[in-house]
Amino acid sequence: MLGPIDYIAVGFKGNNFDGSILAELVKAVESGAIRVVDLLFVIKDSDGEVAMAEIEDQHKELQEVAKEIGHVGDLPLLTEDDVLKLGTAMDNDTSAGILVIEQLWAKGLKKALLDNGAILLDEGRVHPDKVEAAVEDVKKSKVKK
Repeated sequence: MLGPIDYIAVGFKGNNFDGSILAELVKAVESGAIRVVDLLFVIKDSDGEVAMAEIEDQHKELQEVAKEIGHVGDLPLLTEDDVLKLGTAMDNDTSAGILVIEQLWAKGLKKALLDNGAILLDEGRVHPDKVEAAVEDVKKSKVKK
């Protein structure tokens, strides 16, 4: 049984990375919280041309990093259409990473829910900006009291 599968697509101006993102990803994988299911890089050049870069097409060092984060390419869920859709929305001279992860921490919970006849009624994710705004509202209301 797989845990819940999520994806995140993040964009960057240009193509500059310092390694801190991958270091945090390695921590999450090593802790057993997640498994990297799929990972793609999208680049949109200054002329608006979109190119996809899979791990298998990268230099050996990046392939080694991919192994470190547990990426084995066994469940390729991202399609060329996904990449084109994202690429179209990107600004010129930007890059993006699309990460698909399995939420390993939730596998036991998922099994318990299914074993007890639970039916998924809805799902989603609260955007971090909304969470931050709600926290600020709570802080302000406590100050007023």
